[in-house]
Amino acid sequence: MAIETIPEVETPPTRTGPKRSGGWFRRVQQRIRLAMAGDDDELMLENRTEISWRVYQDYHQPGIIGAGEYQVYRLAKRGSLHVRPLVEGDEVEYLVLSLNEHIRFVHIYRRKMGKEIEVYDMRAA
Repeated sequence: MAIETIPEVETPPTRTGPKRSGGWFRRVQQRIRLAMAGDDDELMLENRTEISWRVYQDYHQPGIIGAGEYQVYRLAKRGSLHVRPLVEGDEVEYLVLSLNEHIRFVHIYRRKMGKEIEVYDMRAA
């Protein structure tokens, strides 16, 4: 009986290294998004009042916007946006606005309903 031997094959040494996530394809997608209509996850919020507000998006607090400030938030535009005054008291109420991907700007402002009645409101643009 004949015994066959398998010739040894030289294998290159294996290399291990960090693997990058993303890569060139992710950069191409970002450039296409920027060229089309901007980033869909940005929400610009402007406070036109004299008080500060706590900003909530579906039970998460992305931040606090001060009096007369303008801020840009990066969040998924779904669900609802709530703002609550930063003042302490028994009669603290929320302003609520439903979010969708078409909303870019939100303004918090104060308007007069009569001679003595002033109301805070939120408007999407």
